[in-house]
Amino acid sequence: MIGAITGDIVGSRFEGWSHECIKSKEFDFFHYKCSPTDDSIMTLAVAKSLLNYDGDTEKLKMSTQAEMRLLGREYPHAGYGG
Repeated sequence: MIGAITGDIVGSRFEGWSHECIKSKEFDFFHYKCSPTDDSIMTLAVAKSLLNYDGDTEKLKMSTQAEMRLLGREYPHAGYGG
């Protein structure tokens, strides 16, 4: 999870770029233009649900949806798709 969120934040400033434009591995790892995206926010929502998982898959489904709504509302400008 830490790796997924770190990768999301580090790569956020390159989102929307053509992959042919990025030829170098030399760049600032964390840059002032880097920020968490919807992927980071939803990863945290799923993690919060899994921490409370008690074996009831229907409850897990409902909990995950609730956490996604809650965190999504807290971070409305994270770049969610349509």
